[in-house]
Amino acid sequence: MKSTVATAVVGFGLLVAHLALSAQSRAPGPELILTRTTSSTPEQVVDAIQTYSESKKWVYMGANKAKNGEVTMVKVCIPEVGKILWPVGLQLSALLPCGNLGIYQSKGKTEVSMLHPSYMEILYPHPEVTKASQMAAPLLIDLLAAVSP
Repeated sequence: MKSTVATAVVGFGLLVAHLALSAQSRAPGPELILTRTTSSTPEQVVDAIQTYSESKKWVYMGANKAKNGEVTMVKVCIPEVGKILWPVGLQLSALLPCGNLGIYQSKGKTEVSMLHPSYMEILYPHPEVTKASQMAAPLLIDLLAAVSP
């Protein structure tokens, strides 16, 4: 039993290392984590994300506190992007064409970080995934700009 668990752990570690190296070698031009600073409070940013998302008829999946309340994690999904991605396979629901944002305080300012949608095409190279990523990128970057003036 112990050797099976150890083999699984080593195998998983090798898979993660392979994915990290693959992602580095295929990473697109933009940084994968975009960060903006705003004078708004974290609560105001979360409210602005919800309002913006709902005005666009996106799915606001909610906000959750992490790290003892220091970080608020927010997720929004864009149905039009999902329509491109899901026909490739429902297993890609794990990628979800969503905005994954973190809101926190740093040096007295509120920072908003967002995972660039190009992560999807790095993790699952496929023409439709690339198309979904390219559709989501400007939409989510506009969201980021709107909520962090």
